[in-house]
Amino acid sequence: MAASLSGGAALVSILSYTHSAGIPVPGAAAIALLRAHNVRVSPTLDTAFAIGDSIQLATVVTDSSGNAMMGLSPAWTSGDPSIAQVSHAGTVTAQGPGSTAIVVRVGQLEARARIVVSQRPAALQVEDTLLRVRESERAPLIAHVVDARGNPIVGADVSWTTPDPTIATVEGADVVGVNPGRGSLTAMAGQLQLVLPLEVVPVPSSITVLGGEGQRGPAGRSLPVPVTAQVVSRTGRPMPGVAASFHSVAPGASAEPALDTSDARGMVRTIWRLGDVPGRQQLTISVDGVSVAPALGAEADPIPANTKVELITKEPTGEAGDTLRQPVVVRVTDSVGVALADVPVTWNALDGGALTALAPRTDSLGEARATWKLGSKAGRQRARAQVGNARSMPALSVVATANAGTGARVAVKAGDRQLGSVGTPLKQPLVLRSVDRHGNPVPGALVQLEPAAGRLADSSVITDSTGQASVQWTLGRHAGLQRLTIRLSGDSATTVATALARAGKAAKLAFVGAPETAKPGRQLPKPVVVEVTDAYGNALGGQTVVFKATSGSVTPARGLTGADGRANVRWTLGPKASKPELAASVAGSEVTRTLVISTRP
Repeated sequence: MAASLSGGAALVSILSYTHSAGIPVPGAAAIALLRAHNVRVSPTLDTAFAIGDSIQLATVVTDSSGNAMMGLSPAWTSGDPSIAQVSHAGTVTAQGPGSTAIVVRVGQLEARARIVVSQRPAALQVEDTLLRVRESERAPLIAHVVDARGNPIVGADVSWTTPDPTIATVEGADVVGVNPGRGSLTAMAGQLQLVLPLEVVPVPSSITVLGGEGQRGPAGRSLPVPVTAQVVSRTGRPMPGVAASFHSVAPGASAEPALDTSDARGMVRTIWRLGDVPGRQQLTISVDGVSVAPALGAEADPIPANTKVELITKEPTGEAGDTLRQPVVVRVTDSVGVALADVPVTWNALDGGALTALAPRTDSLGEARATWKLGSKAGRQRARAQVGNARSMPALSVVATANAGTGARVAVKAGDRQLGSVGTPLKQPLVLRSVDRHGNPVPGALVQLEPAAGRLADSSVITDSTGQASVQWTLGRHAGLQRLTIRLSGDSATTVATALARAGKAAKLAFVGAPETAKPGRQLPKPVVVEVTDAYGNALGGQTVVFKATSGSVTPARGLTGADGRANVRWTLGPKASKPELAASVAGSEVTRTLVISTRP
């Protein structure tokens, strides 16, 4: 039976070959098809464990007696060629996971075999032998579970772990770089395991300028301090081996070197040569991958040999203490007259006042302006305009004329508080001075004079070129403090000059309240009082009065007048006098007076 089946299978195979090769089947084969009663396929169920694996199927055709028939050509078909394909010889090749039927037909007869393609995990595969991920960034983790022929198994679950989370962590299907360094990742799928080397690559994140910022130097010269900067990663670690470029757009500017590689501390350095045009200049530092390129500023100072500074406004004039109507303007150019813009200009007032810059630097025309508030002192006032660096550029001197303002008040410069005699001119004239609100003398001012006593040559005077005027004041007749009111014409504010008027020489002597009659031989009941005055009736104190009686006695014979100009004595009459007399005279003068009284029993 086995030999018969084998022979029949061989015959079927031969018939299949001749049919596929286009060899005509003899008429006997057609007759045999009519006698075929049954067809079988073996194996009826088989499994392929890898895509690309093949399974050989065989068929046996028998007649109604169960005898194997030879010379017949079976036809093979696959229910799903995406899972398995079958050749004309019955060879099945696995194409994809799944299950499908393989059908063989002989005439009207058919048989079926079930083929299952179930990939069996054989290995784990990754695309790279080393996975690199940038710090603070994530990268997808891709691993394939493959069958024995290296075909990926769709839907196979792969899990990842990392032994050192300080280097990297696994988040879902991604790896996240934590800190620069080397580590590993482990991929696992069932019993399969794969270790993938990992490197977290540092990423330049920022550039920090450490030196060389804010320098100044002559235009076209190298700055003395090197420009230094540090390149650090996203985690703040210095990054060695990073190329940094230095660039300045100023004409003639350069950096040496223009490209520097960071050292072990992440440091880069260069020497900055300033451009030829004075003003503010910038140097940028850039590193690939760093979005923000820091820019350093430096001041290029003008060079005296190639800089011209001139005052383009006439010598200004204004009122002392006030701001000039027009600003002071200087122009800065190079030696051939080209305007130098963006050059710093500072101003300094030397004689009080202040200059305020309208802008700290020259404009596009090379001009700089400042308002000038003059000092309070009248006369020539000086200022300086400093262009660039005072150590290299001389300052430009600027002069303005400050005129005195309008008269604000009158001051008594000399002659106040003199001591004089009534009715006579003071020994010294009063010197008046008209001044403005800052105390500057004002010439041509009309000064009004109003004496409370005495007289003046004129009721007003005009100040001379020095702002002064002299006034001769003749005192009034009354002794004591005398006042002279002084004011500017049209101004209500006044100044008062004073003088102390003392009484004149003794001119009069009078007996005050003397009795007309008295008893002889007795003392008068009241003292005899005399009063000494000058020609204007002002009492004279300190005058010595000498008394002499024709009868009796006088005590004292000499008296001194008090502040009220009076002196008194006691007079005792003689016993026999009928008309006694008492003579009084002012010592040192011709002023005398005699008192005569009548006696009564």
